[in-house]
Amino acid sequence: MAQTRKKLLDAALQSFMRVGYTGATIEGISDDAGYSRGAFYAHFASKEDILLEIIAGQADQVAPILIRQIESVSSPNAMVEIVADWAEGRSQNQGLTVLMFEALQQAQRNGTLDERYAALFSKNWRNIGEAMRPFFPGHRLPCTPEEIVAIVVALSYSPVVSGASGHKAGRLVKLTLNALMQQT
Repeated sequence: MAQTRKKLLDAALQSFMRVGYTGATIEGISDDAGYSRGAFYAHFASKEDILLEIIAGQADQVAPILIRQIESVSSPNAMVEIVADWAEGRSQNQGLTVLMFEALQQAQRNGTLDERYAALFSKNWRNIGEAMRPFFPGHRLPCTPEEIVAIVVALSYSPVVSGASGHKAGRLVKLTLNALMQQT
């Protein structure tokens, strides 16, 4: 059962990366995994559900690594460098982000947008923001932990900084975090 689910997740990711969210079909994902549509529906309610699980799985892998890196340093400058390096790396690899935005737009058009999208990163973003808190003066963030990380993520995944404008996500994150740290 777990193997079937994993094969479906792997096939879905490959299909999404190859043909995009709207181009991928449940039948194609099922075929690529070597299963029937029935097997797909035994594990996932929709194409949107499988994409959300893929994205959540990626976030659940990345967040603890970033948190450990942040917690391993003792200076604000070192924390800013870690987060900026993370942002720079993310700005260069936007495949899943493009898929998520494509799915999000379709969900908005179809009226299927729900709290799953809002909750998708909430816990991870809060935990990352809390790991950053000790580096702010008086351990006071200028906004919620989730908002700090939302700013970093927005700069990391913005098409403006992914090469189109010549601005580097890492540099913009450094400038922003340093400015926010001076505000508190």
